[in-house]
Amino acid sequence: MRLQTALPIGTLLLALVGCAADQKPVTSPVTTTQTRNAPAWIDNEEIPDGLAAVGSAQSNVMGDKSLQRTTALADGRTKLAGKLKVRVQNMFTQLNQQVTVASAQTGAKPIKSEAMNRVIDNVTRQLIDQELNGTNTRFVYTDPEDGTLYMFVVLTKASMDQALASTAKAEIRKEIAQGEVALNGALDKLDAAIAASASKPAM
Repeated sequence: MRLQTALPIGTLLLALVGCAADQKPVTSPVTTTQTRNAPAWIDNEEIPDGLAAVGSAQSNVMGDKSLQRTTALADGRTKLAGKLKVRVQNMFTQLNQQVTVASAQTGAKPIKSEAMNRVIDNVTRQLIDQELNGTNTRFVYTDPEDGTLYMFVVLTKASMDQALASTAKAEIRKEIAQGEVALNGALDKLDAAIAASASKPAM
């Protein structure tokens, strides 16, 4: 009797193992324009007039299109925040180089690294909080095969540069007022640093 009971259990275990082996791993949706016949911007986020990112959201079981759009927009803004952070870092790298060269020529004291780091951190945080609310959606595409929604969200260069200059000047002036006089020269070179940072890839 025991042998007869054990056989069906053993057979069941083998069947379960076989089923598990047949299951294919879950893969991410294919989003390339070549395979999906999708718009080119899904694969190429670079634009000449600002920063852009593609946010995406899969269809949900409730069929809630509003929630899907909100999720895709949030995803795009998160990616833009990363690019904006790189842009700020590029700008301060340019600014620091320009001020260092000028200081060497005039004999002025170099900027303390901790002061510069404070300015970078504050400018990055404020700019991201401020500018991401001003993003606009330039394109929207829904994949007809799996229902995934793609949104092309953009920060225009004009508004971004204006906000970057304004925020950076305010933070630099605050540091100067607190005694970091070596930052005085940075204000004169800020516009040039912003322009130079725009030519660097924000990736």
